[in-house]
Amino acid sequence: MQAGRKFRIIETLGRGGFGTVYRARMTDAGGFSKQVALKVLHYDGEAAADMARRMRDEARMLGLLRHRAIVGVTGLVPLDRGWGVVMEYVEGVDLGRALKQGPLPLAVAVEVVEEVASALDAAWNTRPEPGAPPLHLVHRDVKPANIRITAHGEVKLLDFGVARAEFAAREAAENRDFVMGSTRYMAPERRVGEESHKSDVYALGVVFANLVTARRFKEPPQEPEAHATWARTLIETVQRAVTDGGGLAGDAEALRAFADVRMLLLEMLAFEPEDRPDGATVARRMRRFRTQLPHPWLRDWAETAVPRFLSRDAADEAGEEGDTGKVFFETSSLAPQLEPRATPPPRPREPTRPPAEAGGLVGS
Repeated sequence: MQAGRKFRIIETLGRGGFGTVYRARMTDAGGFSKQVALKVLHYDGEAAADMARRMRDEARMLGLLRHRAIVGVTGLVPLDRGWGVVMEYVEGVDLGRALKQGPLPLAVAVEVVEEVASALDAAWNTRPEPGAPPLHLVHRDVKPANIRITAHGEVKLLDFGVARAEFAAREAAENRDFVMGSTRYMAPERRVGEESHKSDVYALGVVFANLVTARRFKEPPQEPEAHATWARTLIETVQRAVTDGGGLAGDAEALRAFADVRMLLLEMLAFEPEDRPDGATVARRMRRFRTQLPHPWLRDWAETAVPRFLSRDAADEAGEEGDTGKVFFETSSLAPQLEPRATPPPRPREPTRPPAEAGGLVGS
């Protein structure tokens, strides 16, 4: 990473408790320039130092992955105002915002899930180098807000900030007393500190239900009987949305295909991880179902829908300049901290789960 680059902020894409994601213009000393997404951590005490370790881990993990549906990382960079992760800028709309305008067509939702499932499979099975064990990366926060669609129909899985993986360069200590992620998408086993690739598959099943209903569901119960009732209610809601409002009535072939999709969704939401399919299986089956469903195709839908969503976002944000025009400079002063810590510092015991989101079935 050569020092001397500067990052001029074009707009703020999102803010969190410890940092901000920007769209920025990166320029180096030779005059090369391109748009990037820049995730910047703002330092504030030991908690932020821990977040810095996590952000550096995120950059390293993403640097090991190569998949069309996983946002690419250009590099990890020390800045004059904190650590930064330089990522490809994906111009599009996240599905959390898109769902505010209503559900996606069933066929489009199937294509989106196919792409994300393929990305999750790559994250779990990628080997950092030939002969090394698989990375076994678990995203831990698969939800509509972390999936972006471009106007060309590309799908990108974003925000690996709370992901876990098995690789030697990891800095942040794992604390299984603290469960990270969004409770509405959390598989039952994650509440007790167990997680795997199948936990992400479960979350993707809930996402699929969101996409075709434009509704959010209450968090999954931890008891098997209550979970069975919850899953049955979710499936019935999906069934009504697709058959009554999805335009499949009278299309026998499409209804047969949806019956297969419905069965796959039930498997993805199985209470026991071993009863769920893996990401590769979900992708393969969704790809087969897609050929039996009516138009639109994802790319055709995205060509008109995504610009419409973006124009609405621009109207909503008009007049909000934020950090526009601010410049971050690459520096070498933080470079020694790039080396992973041999023994991560002890972390305070934290709550066993994040605050519960509001229950019930509500409009997204």
